[in-house]
Amino acid sequence: MKAAWFLLALAACDWSLHRMQEQPRCDRDGTLNGRQCDMQPPDGIVAIDPPETPPPVTRDLIVRGRDRFSRFCAPCHGVAADGQSYIAHVMTERRPPSLVDAAAASLSDDRIFSVVAKSYNKTPSYGAAIPVRDRYAIMSYVRVLQHREIAFDQLTPAQQQEAKRWLP
Repeated sequence: MKAAWFLLALAACDWSLHRMQEQPRCDRDGTLNGRQCDMQPPDGIVAIDPPETPPPVTRDLIVRGRDRFSRFCAPCHGVAADGQSYIAHVMTERRPPSLVDAAAASLSDDRIFSVVAKSYNKTPSYGAAIPVRDRYAIMSYVRVLQHREIAFDQLTPAQQQEAKRWLP
């Protein structure tokens, strides 16, 4: 009799092992499943991965971003971030998207930062493998790739001066 009550009580329990992963949450960019959200954490909550102030975009940061991108992102998204890679060509479900097209260029910096840290679709979460500063470096490098087709004469004089410093 006790065993029957125990089994009945056991059957009534929610046994999802993924409850924490499946619950609704606001992303870093302030959206919940693509919609704006205004969820506020309770008082006294300490962030595990507190956001840092974005570092200034420098040549060293871009070079670091290129290195991190080539290690973590390029195998799927391609060296040019256009979604063309060996892995992409052998994928049967959903191929990695281009990171240099208009849709990706319209994403906010926070969204790109969030995708690198938390994942999106088939992209694994690199939050534990990529430090916050390197996430900013990758994001900055992707922004450079998105603007690689701008002609030099279309840059402002200040941008041309800066670009000349970077040219070999």
